[in-house]
Amino acid sequence: MNSANRLSRKPKLNLRAENFPISIAKTYLGRLIEKAGNGQTVYIIRGQRRFVLQEVPPIDPIPIRPAGYFADCYSKTETREDNLLAKASVVRAPKNLE
Repeated sequence: MNSANRLSRKPKLNLRAENFPISIAKTYLGRLIEKAGNGQTVYIIRGQRRFVLQEVPPIDPIPIRPAGYFADCYSKTETREDNLLAKASVVRAPKNLE
């Protein structure tokens, strides 16, 4: 009886391989992430397409500028001229269509 149970078991997965079908990758995703985190290459295969699972370096945060950071960049006359040009560049529908 014990030998019948042993024959019906699935063979153990070889996690030393580089290529894994997506059905296996879903089951062992945590282990594959650990493997990728250790710098090893992991390929996930879906049909004829191959995808790489790899660690991404952390993104540097965007610095927050204090209030008034750009206050002295433009004079009031430059700002007024730019605002007038911006208003003139807007395309408006004719009033008879509204």
